[in-house]
Amino acid sequence: MKIVYYSGAITGSGHIIQGISIYHAMVRSGSTADYSLLGSSHFPFLADEFSIPHIQIPAEDETSLSAAERCRNSTLYRTIRELEPDILIVDLTWFTLSHFIRDLTCKKIILFRQLSPDGFIFPLMDPPLQFDPNDYDLVIATEPFEHTHPMEEINPIVIRNRNEIFLKEEARTKLGVPPETRCCLFALNGKPGEFEEYRKTYSYLEDEGYTMIYSSNYKGGLFPAVDYFNAFDLIITGGGYNSFWETRYFEKEAYYIPFPIGTFLSYASWTSPSLLMEVLSE
Repeated sequence: MKIVYYSGAITGSGHIIQGISIYHAMVRSGSTADYSLLGSSHFPFLADEFSIPHIQIPAEDETSLSAAERCRNSTLYRTIRELEPDILIVDLTWFTLSHFIRDLTCKKIILFRQLSPDGFIFPLMDPPLQFDPNDYDLVIATEPFEHTHPMEEINPIVIRNRNEIFLKEEARTKLGVPPETRCCLFALNGKPGEFEEYRKTYSYLEDEGYTMIYSSNYKGGLFPAVDYFNAFDLIITGGGYNSFWETRYFEKEAYYIPFPIGTFLSYASWTSPSLLMEVLSE
């Protein structure tokens, strides 16, 4: 069996990490399926950490993907057809496949995290493009939220189980952290430049006696950071899906840096000729 996980996201590492988390779940279950990741992420090297194939394709805008006669010449369409998956798992970005999803004869699954009702409508044309759950064999909500379409609800997806990470002493030894000090992880993987900006904001914690561990996937940071969670008394991280649910699942004291509402949730203000690229860059 061949399974392809597709994410249209570009910046931020959270979407590719979800694909990696699904891979780990398959390994735990003893699955021998041929599994690969597909997308335009800035973080394909994270998949390399686990020898997961990642097919990197260029990000395409609505010029390539929004018209039926053009989308079948897109790199995305041609790549999926060449891969010939038995199961296609789509992460959130339903609109990039909307004009050709019914061409695909494989089983199709789409994963949604918390999303505004506006996220199911894409006003690039008249009438607007709208998500149709009938295009998929299974629609899954990966966290609790009030959704406007029928969805199967599952527990949030995290990359590790509790018994799979380092114990406190081992984690601190690997990080070079003295056993009796307070230790804080500052981890941020959002847009380029955000790590440096927010790091300055929280540098005062060093003066309050914390041993600070700074990590960003843009700079070869700890990955997966959850492997080291037992070393930390406090975690400061972005308020994204993976960071939030990982810290909740591992019961860590955490402070979340909020993200501004992205263009994916704010369609009314879109006027750019490359709207799709704005969405995927969030």
